[in-house]
Amino acid sequence: MKATPKDQDIQLFQRLAAGESQALDALFRQYYVELCQVANRFVQRESTAEDIVQDFFVSLWEKRATLNAPDNVGSYLRRSIRNRSLNYLRDQKRIPVDDGEVPETIAAQAIGNKEEEGMGLKTRINQAINQLPERCRLVFTMSKLEEMSHREIAQRLDISTKTVENQMTRAYRYLRQWLALLCVLNALI
Repeated sequence: MKATPKDQDIQLFQRLAAGESQALDALFRQYYVELCQVANRFVQRESTAEDIVQDFFVSLWEKRATLNAPDNVGSYLRRSIRNRSLNYLRDQKRIPVDDGEVPETIAAQAIGNKEEEGMGLKTRINQAINQLPERCRLVFTMSKLEEMSHREIAQRLDISTKTVENQMTRAYRYLRQWLALLCVLNALI
């Protein structure tokens, strides 16, 4: 019987724990791009995301003697990177004081330019999500992309569940306004 990719990942992880550097290299090559994307969803800077992932793999190698193979290596790696990204944001204190601050106006973002005219709705929604204030975007991303409950988010960010609810309400309000304006502008064009 042929080993599944999940089984192969577990074997790689076990080989890593045994001290095989080739196993670390194989995991790195297999997951690096995906893990950088996970980190970048949170930190919004590719170079920082790459640093987080690289530091994680260095740490993984340093702690190899104490590692136990998880049931799902991919999930373990993604969750580890998510946690490191959140720790980075917390340590950098990048959550803005003024939650009302939005980098660009809704109209300017919705109108776009000639290069953006062919974009699909999903791309435009992602663009709108990226325009949310840092804390609001972080809470929304954790809820919708990472599928965390409000309670889990509150515990992870050390905020109340009411704050999580308020941030989600704010995110939905902004996205509704943005999409409504986009529909109006598309009707006019």
